[in-house]
Amino acid sequence: MKYVTVSEGETTLKVPEGRIRSKRDPVFYNPVMEASRDISVAIARILKPKTYCDALAGSGARGIRIAKEAGVEVTLNDLNPLACKLAKENVKTNKLKVHISNESSDHFLSDKKFDFVDIDPFGPPVRYLDSAIKAISKKGFLGVAATDTSGLCGRYPRACKRKYDSTPLRTDYYDELGLRILLGYIARNAVRYDFGVKPIFSHSTNHYMRVYAELNRGRTHVNKTQEKIPFLQHCFKCLDRRYAKLSQLEIKCACGGDLSTAGPLWSGVFADSAFSREIASELMDGEFNTRKETVKLAELISMEQEVEKPYFNLHKLCRVKKVSAPKTVEFASRLKTAGFKIAPTHFNDVGFRSDADSKNLLKFLY
Repeated sequence: MKYVTVSEGETTLKVPEGRIRSKRDPVFYNPVMEASRDISVAIARILKPKTYCDALAGSGARGIRIAKEAGVEVTLNDLNPLACKLAKENVKTNKLKVHISNESSDHFLSDKKFDFVDIDPFGPPVRYLDSAIKAISKKGFLGVAATDTSGLCGRYPRACKRKYDSTPLRTDYYDELGLRILLGYIARNAVRYDFGVKPIFSHSTNHYMRVYAELNRGRTHVNKTQEKIPFLQHCFKCLDRRYAKLSQLEIKCACGGDLSTAGPLWSGVFADSAFSREIASELMDGEFNTRKETVKLAELISMEQEVEKPYFNLHKLCRVKKVSAPKTVEFASRLKTAGFKIAPTHFNDVGFRSDADSKNLLKFLY
């Protein structure tokens, strides 16, 4: 295999020469994920965990950057001996002290505790979650990535049901539903080990979804978490949507349309607004190649946490009303004047979040 040297942030990395990425690669490194790694570094700088573990490290790019750019004690693990060999070379090049292990993640994590555990697999994170959660200290942080977005977002509902024990829907906000199903699955697994979950930053970008969550052990935290895992009912006729507990599920919408049900899933905020602004500030001030796109992402995510209900697609609403789409600024002004909240969303350029129901939103389209 041929290698090239690249620079990400303040770190120099030896990586496999450019090629189509697949799980069959001798060593996995994805240059498209640099923005994701930039965000991870910014988060590590803010949280300052004492210990950080990348349980599926691949070439070690994420963990090595966190060790060098955030000054955190890092442990890397990967089952692939070639990946571990390359990671050791990169550690030496950057003059770092990083522990590197060549084991299955389940076996490696079975007798260890970390302040921050990250799992970034090629595909679904499902099989790695239990061991990752059990390796968290009494209070710690969990990073989870998922690239099986087609299942989470409703294109393959049987796959989603099988892997995440949740029913998706192919709605106009399918990407947010997918992220909430992922969050709900993480939360449902965490409470089994007496952990409550608080999402601090989550996003859906390109081909993947990313979740960063704070985990706290204890009954109070668990009870709060369980209250945030209901179902979601959606009407494809009027596009209304609402969260509902099992006992609150209905068959018909107020408009007369049939209600479809997704879930269980996460119904709370998917990020902490203040923490998201801290991330944007850290990215702005640091040496990051993806600064422009990641700062914008963090700022958008901060703004949209004011409304927990899934976003609306302005163009889809206009199709229901059979009118041309108004300028977003004009439409937002009408809603605000009427006392409703409205905010942009990182999921979709023509999407917006609002506490108004579809009936009121359609009323303001003219």
